[in-house]
Amino acid sequence: MSPVVPGSRKGRSRARVIVGLVSGGVLLVVGLALVVPREVEPPLRPTSLGTVVAAPVRAAEVAPSPAIRARLRPPAHALVPPAATGEALSEALNEERVVLASSAVIEGIDADRPWVCAGEPMMLSARVGGEAEPGAVQRWVWPGAEAGAELQPGSRLQWRAPATAGRYFVRFQLCKDLGGRRVGVLAEQLVGIDVRACGKGEGQADALRIEVTQRGSGDFSFQAVSPNASTSYVWDFGDGNAALTKRPAATHGYATQALGAHDVRGFTVRLSARGARGEQTATAFVLVRGQPPPDAPPQARLKVERAAGASVAEVWRSEVQVDVLEGGDVSWERVERLTVSWDDQVDVRTRAWREVITVAEDLGRGGFRGHVTVLPTEVRPEVKQVIDFLHGRDATGREVALSWAAYKAEPMGPAPGTSERPPPK
Repeated sequence: MSPVVPGSRKGRSRARVIVGLVSGGVLLVVGLALVVPREVEPPLRPTSLGTVVAAPVRAAEVAPSPAIRARLRPPAHALVPPAATGEALSEALNEERVVLASSAVIEGIDADRPWVCAGEPMMLSARVGGEAEPGAVQRWVWPGAEAGAELQPGSRLQWRAPATAGRYFVRFQLCKDLGGRRVGVLAEQLVGIDVRACGKGEGQADALRIEVTQRGSGDFSFQAVSPNASTSYVWDFGDGNAALTKRPAATHGYATQALGAHDVRGFTVRLSARGARGEQTATAFVLVRGQPPPDAPPQARLKVERAAGASVAEVWRSEVQVDVLEGGDVSWERVERLTVSWDDQVDVRTRAWREVITVAEDLGRGGFRGHVTVLPTEVRPEVKQVIDFLHGRDATGREVALSWAAYKAEPMGPAPGTSERPPPK
């Protein structure tokens, strides 16, 4: 399923598709800076101490300030304008909206700031829970200024505030393509965003920000960058762990083995820096992929070859062979496709595995020989790499996962401040 549902490309569609920044991916990160005014203080959630980078301190000393809790909550129904309702947005996208029963849930939506100046960007990140739905697509939709609705796929959205102050609404949805113009809505949440008229020097573009560097599968380094000097830094890593440092740097390791093998989970990292000029706060988002236990024997082996003579201008075709070890039996379920752009932004889509892999020969026990193609429509100029993750389970219910690079563009020089990452093997 394309992130732009079929109805948005037909007939009377007035939708404008935004190919924006979607953070995350194969252990990728993105962060934006913010200054949070003290009058905005959402309630704290419990936070426990974890790895402390500096000298040991008491829990009370590292408890994050309430001001750094940027949470966007569903607005009261009476406040929602007609153009932001699910029905109105579906009509603007030329879709037929169908609400489906599902165990998938939207646990909440985080933001890198609780409000934004007119014309400035802000980052939104949705947290999804419940049982995964095969074929589900995550997307953001909102009333458009130039079209009836705007749409962007993925769990993260860099939303640019309109030039006029006011209260605006963005809707996050889990959807499923039902064929034709019919789009099933599995779960959704609407959030209201306050856009303020800011004078000169009142914006947040030059405020404190967090630079994030990945050092291992779940290990990260965080660097606070600010024009103002600070004397202490309180870090909340988003997984229940916090730290207090005197220097503008911290490191943290996420428990990747606590996640399901190859499952992806997002964490919101929040920083509060205190100095002579008061307190500044910043937020960054990281995505961490679960890793299997190091001593777990492989249940399946993968061979991948690029098809001879395949042209990037036409189609990328990879020959794939999966051999399941003697005594094993694997049932494959889905393929998770990550599309990575040159600025390291990632779009994640999940489909039934036979919709992605064409099987030419059944090798038994879940093994097969077949091929995978990547179409020209999936490799826009900004796409650097397409990575497929094949997920399944063995007879005991243990997850089995294999991955390969389905497409990789020729190096053209990454955007400033980014770095190359090798594809999985």
